[in-house]
Amino acid sequence: MDNDGIHKLAYQLRELFADLLRLVAPELAADLDFERAKELATNYVEPGRDGLAQRVGDMAWSVPRLGVGATAQLVVVIEFQSTVNQRMATRMREYRRLARERLATSIGGPLAVLPIVLYNGSDRWTASGAATGLPEWSAAARLTLAPFQEWDYVLLSLERLRTEGGLVRLPLANRAAATLRLQVEPTLSGLLARFREEWQRFPDAATRRVLHAWTEALLENLGGARSTLPTLQTLSELEGARGESEMATVSEALLGKWFEEVRAEYVAEGMERGVAQERSRSLARLRRQATIKFGAQTAGRLSALLEPTLSAERMEHIGDRVSEWIVECQQGEELLARASALVGNGGTGR
Repeated sequence: MDNDGIHKLAYQLRELFADLLRLVAPELAADLDFERAKELATNYVEPGRDGLAQRVGDMAWSVPRLGVGATAQLVVVIEFQSTVNQRMATRMREYRRLARERLATSIGGPLAVLPIVLYNGSDRWTASGAATGLPEWSAAARLTLAPFQEWDYVLLSLERLRTEGGLVRLPLANRAAATLRLQVEPTLSGLLARFREEWQRFPDAATRRVLHAWTEALLENLGGARSTLPTLQTLSELEGARGESEMATVSEALLGKWFEEVRAEYVAEGMERGVAQERSRSLARLRRQATIKFGAQTAGRLSALLEPTLSAERMEHIGDRVSEWIVECQQGEELLARASALVGNGGTGR
């Protein structure tokens, strides 16, 4: 599963980012104007001891306080982790410093920095410096968004939610919570049932793309790589052709049919192995990422561009490059132009 890729593309959605903050700090989130939230660049070239560029987390957003004339901004720095990093406290302190130094100019006003680590690994999180929730903010602190210094980052741990029973307390009408619920399903049948349930709960196309991407990736881990969910194009066509009153019944029947097909294939064939499967997975991962960011049409063109020309040996290198570009590019045509040049250069050029 491409942990970073799906997370980064998902949390570029303002609604999903807002729901994440509502999970981590609900009282604070209630004081913020998410309609004016802006995603921030996180890559900065700065001389370091290792001579490499430094970055401010995997993702960063600025969110102003609610209220007429409010100028204070909260900068939320997010790091996505699938493994435990014992140096996370040091890393997040550095991110906080860089955020204040590098982002203060672009924001143009007072700012506080809230570092969040979203961890979806299976091991217990044992790194130091984590708070599992924000301390209570006084009314005055919320008014000014004054930063706290007692902790290095706030941790949202999927493993802890699972083992301590926190998942049952997650709000149903929360997009970030929906992705967490998908990730803890241990069986193929449970995952597909959960996908159907969350799909019906969130009717907007952007959220459904994220749910679809997570479920496809998780299916691969559970041995369902040969079986895919309904394509996003098919689902889009279905929704456009049916009235809203019919959608619940039609979608449930369609997803139920695919559920039975996937389960049958899983039992009959088991997990696919070998180089050909890895190549297929890489292409599917890039298609999912491109669909979330640019839509099904661009994703289809990207897949058609890559599939006929890429050998299994070149797939890992080219796949990593294209995955980075999906996040970086602002337009689908820019992504396709870069991918076309890369393929034309034998996978070695920019």
